[in-house]
Amino acid sequence: MTLSACRDKLERLGTGFSRLRSEWRITAQRLPKKPGTGILKLWKKLHITAQRIPLAYKLSFFITVLIVSCMVLLGFILVQQQSRILQDQISEQGSTLVRLMGQSASEPLLADDKQALDTIAASFTNGNSVLATAIISPEGEVVAQAGSLHADNPGLMKRISQDSTSTYTWNWESSPGKTHEVISFIQPVSFQDVTAGNAVVTFSQAGMEDSARRSVQAITGATLLIIALGIAMAFALGRRITLPINKLVDASRAIGKGEYTHRFKERRYDELGLLMDAFNDMAAGMLERSQVKNALSRYVSPGVARQILSNLNTVELVSKKIEGTVLFADIVGFTQIAEKTKPESLVAMLNEYFSLITCACEINHGTVDKYLGDGVMLVFGAPEPDKEHAFNALVCAQLIQKLIVHESDRREQRGEFPVKFKIGMNTGVMLAGNMGSKERMEYTVVGDAVNMASRLCGITNGGQTVMSRETYMHASVRERILAGEYQSIHLRGISEPVRTYLLEGLTADYQEIIDIQFEQALLLMGDDRENA
Repeated sequence: MTLSACRDKLERLGTGFSRLRSEWRITAQRLPKKPGTGILKLWKKLHITAQRIPLAYKLSFFITVLIVSCMVLLGFILVQQQSRILQDQISEQGSTLVRLMGQSASEPLLADDKQALDTIAASFTNGNSVLATAIISPEGEVVAQAGSLHADNPGLMKRISQDSTSTYTWNWESSPGKTHEVISFIQPVSFQDVTAGNAVVTFSQAGMEDSARRSVQAITGATLLIIALGIAMAFALGRRITLPINKLVDASRAIGKGEYTHRFKERRYDELGLLMDAFNDMAAGMLERSQVKNALSRYVSPGVARQILSNLNTVELVSKKIEGTVLFADIVGFTQIAEKTKPESLVAMLNEYFSLITCACEINHGTVDKYLGDGVMLVFGAPEPDKEHAFNALVCAQLIQKLIVHESDRREQRGEFPVKFKIGMNTGVMLAGNMGSKERMEYTVVGDAVNMASRLCGITNGGQTVMSRETYMHASVRERILAGEYQSIHLRGISEPVRTYLLEGLTADYQEIIDIQFEQALLLMGDDRENA
């Protein structure tokens, strides 16, 4: 194959890959998005934007909303009340007029005096609210009227004559396409218990509508004026309130720069004054924290730190004899691991495992005494007394082994080598206190019991936990663990053989403790339990 032919083939392959990549991008863009993702992003964006709005503007906004809500509610109540008053006035006026009209028309209607009836109908009509009046027969025919409103609605007149209703509300079409809501008042025309017909007086409700409209306009104008005043007052109030808050912000920034001596000199007796006093107390606490920072740097145990903080004037822990349990954990084959691992990777690996061990220790009320290169020394029962120090140490050992297996499985999934730990522990009397010089010291435990735990760790195989007889026979351990006799060993400096026991697990009643602590440790370490 020639060079040019190879070049052409490579170009065609490159073009094909580019086309596939473009099609893949288009397909990915067309895939349906998860429902609600857009709304959630919009909500988060609005939430962040709202947090950036100055407090004065927020306060003005909420006061304005409150004023608008109150004025709208007040206006609605006033309009409804005025409409009800107007309606009552029309009802009272209509009932009075139609009653007088019925009394006046009784004799002329019985006498069939149409001229008198027309006069009566006209006399009760005015140019304001009364649109028309009429006197109708029992059959619904208009006998006399003022205005053609009733004659143009014969169906309504028949219903009025047949029903016993005293009022009718209906729509009157004054012109094509234009209607008005009107109300008719009906009064039977009677003489000596003889009903000769009905008197009808019809009112227009346009006046009530106009009055309600004027009320709405007046209330709207007043509302806008009050809103404008409210915005100005709210903004001024917000600026005045945010002034000391801005001072608090500036003071917080000063604290963030390490200026712990910053204090508020202004004296206030409101909530902001309380906040300033609290800030001064916080600044004093930060200053105090900075003062004990150097002392705390000598210790890593929370228990030791608590004892230091309880007496800042005298940073001192008295050495004393205690009964406790010491646990040594060591990586198996660390020399070979170090030879084939880069220093950066080796440090990262140690940090991963030591973090797990420290977490397990804190969960079981222990103290990390020191890190020993590829190992770690844990103490239970110091500096704070613990009656169940032996049992807590055994639970911690079980939890450590389970966490190590979990982490090693994850390393194997990433293509990295697994790691195993061997654990040895012993219970006994030891000396606990400060060791070192005046310039640098550390809190630790020393004694034969500590040396025994270190030696037991040396004879243990990977993944195993070996304990002394003192630990196995401790009162807090009996009938709570499963263990078998491991081996009797001869140690230099000890005449009698030392009996050791291999930890196999906890009894059924206490096994759940390990499972709960395992989940808790993964949670504290930020691990994904679903991938466990």
